[in-house]
Amino acid sequence: MSAPLPVIVGLPHGGLAAPGEMAGRIAITDTTIYNECDLWVHDLYDFAHPDLAAANGGRPGPGVLATVEVPVGRVFVDTNRQPGDTGFDGAIKTGTSYGDPVYQDALTTDDRHLLHQRYWEPYHHALTAAFAAHAGEVRFFLDGHNMAQITPKAYGYKGAHRPFVCLANLGDERGEISAHHGGVLSCSPAFLRRAGEIAADLFGDLTLLEPVSGVKPPVVALNWPFSGGYILSRYTTSVPGIMVEINRGLFVGNQSTDTPISPPNGNVIAAIRLRLFQWLTAILAEL
Repeated sequence: MSAPLPVIVGLPHGGLAAPGEMAGRIAITDTTIYNECDLWVHDLYDFAHPDLAAANGGRPGPGVLATVEVPVGRVFVDTNRQPGDTGFDGAIKTGTSYGDPVYQDALTTDDRHLLHQRYWEPYHHALTAAFAAHAGEVRFFLDGHNMAQITPKAYGYKGAHRPFVCLANLGDERGEISAHHGGVLSCSPAFLRRAGEIAADLFGDLTLLEPVSGVKPPVVALNWPFSGGYILSRYTTSVPGIMVEINRGLFVGNQSTDTPISPPNGNVIAAIRLRLFQWLTAILAEL
């Protein structure tokens, strides 16, 4: 059996559950939760999957040291926001990425505290524990996400066509220091640029399921449309890390807030998982 990759993976936005504590007060449907979620991240970033055998000497994927997930949808609780962020898109969300209210009534301070305690804190406790348990082993942190094909209207760059892959280190479009994150980087600019070159070679043969006529998005962009958030800055003080965003247009389609729920597209997810595994092993060799 292969030794696990010296990597800790965080998957903060993959949950599809609604918080039971808010039952009867939620204004959005399961369809909205689905379209706000980083869909199928537990499949995309499953580096122990048997179908990785062809890329791993005939053995199933080696896996990683630890993977930490969140059960509830990111439209309710966002562990990638600072605990004191109380905006509509903050740690305890009150609005969707398309501008719709999440709840039928306003959340109280007690509501926010409860959701923070039940969902935000356990994710960070688990990640902190994983780094402590594997101190001396872990060499890289992968903050795993995926994103809608076109930027939702409540976000910056509204209506922008996103790249197939966004890689972020809290910097600018070349991976260099940006004032936006206070001059902190999660990995060196050269390492991020090399990671981008490797990703461009691996993902360039993929195609969007629902391409927009006349639009050809880049295969890879660095720190755009996202440059990383609270998680990346918190957990890369001792090891390098990169936030990865995969375009859901590659494996779900061009979503809106009311795109119907559909089962995961296993064949395309497998193709992306293979490329992510190849990318991860290649960049580990660059460390």
